[in-house]
Amino acid sequence: MTPSNEGALLEDMTNQDHGERGYLGSAFRVAVDFVHQRGCTALVKQRVSATTAELIDKPPFPFAWMPAAAMDELQSALSTVGGREACVDLGVTAGRKLGGSVIQPVLKMATALFGNTPATVFQNLERFYSMVLKGMTFEYEAVGPKEGLIRARVEGANVPAALFDVTRGNLSYVFELCGVNGTVSAPEDIRCDSAGGQARYKVQWA
Repeated sequence: MTPSNEGALLEDMTNQDHGERGYLGSAFRVAVDFVHQRGCTALVKQRVSATTAELIDKPPFPFAWMPAAAMDELQSALSTVGGREACVDLGVTAGRKLGGSVIQPVLKMATALFGNTPATVFQNLERFYSMVLKGMTFEYEAVGPKEGLIRARVEGANVPAALFDVTRGNLSYVFELCGVNGTVSAPEDIRCDSAGGQARYKVQWA
């Protein structure tokens, strides 16, 4: 397969319209496993709806798409009982597990085509996110050879602030993926309202 054909295949694999904001079941399963491992399942379930509590007990099929509401509630509850860093840790864990399974074929193809550097991965975040999450977009602006700004935007109302801490963890995993040391700032300029949500991150690496 030629590079141009590989690029076209990558576009087809990642640029799919899944409708309203939501998650792949495998992403929710990773979050549920994380909550179990942290030993805070009971506390989290006390802070979510009955529907979400039932999904925590019986997670959806890994490759079924689900509305974002349950994940939103879980992440918000985790932030309440475990603090914002718990959400960052969830994001790193999700990056490792999904990056090594569901997203792995696209990651390998993209890094082969565009290079295995943080800058090229950050420039193509939507290619990876769209495999497990719909309704979230990214813009990367380089401000130096090894630093930049990432703007994340989320569609729809009721976007939880906790999502941006989880995203910080996701972004931190990029450095691990590329084998370099780097940092992602805490989300700045967070806005969550009826129109959606957005935040900005500063990233830099050695």
